[in-house]
Amino acid sequence: MLTVPNWQLGMGVDVLPQVYRDILEVVADAPGPVRAKQIVPRIGLPAETGKIEGTRSKLKRLVERGWLDEDTPGMFTPARRRTAKSSNSR
Repeated sequence: MLTVPNWQLGMGVDVLPQVYRDILEVVADAPGPVRAKQIVPRIGLPAETGKIEGTRSKLKRLVERGWLDEDTPGMFTPARRRTAKSSNSR
């Protein structure tokens, strides 16, 4: 079982581990695209390089699985759902 499942229609954030839910909440509440270093303090972590890189990895995983978008490198936004995309694609 994947820790972060591929997003599917009808799936809620409750299927995600808490830290991923926290990240999604920060991104959703932001007025525009956000960077990992902006998210780290908002989820209660110290703004250290290791924490930023770990959060960036989680953000990239959320993008790969369809939960977030990254239109500009390093800038994350809530996902715009693409109905043509297969729910099984990575």
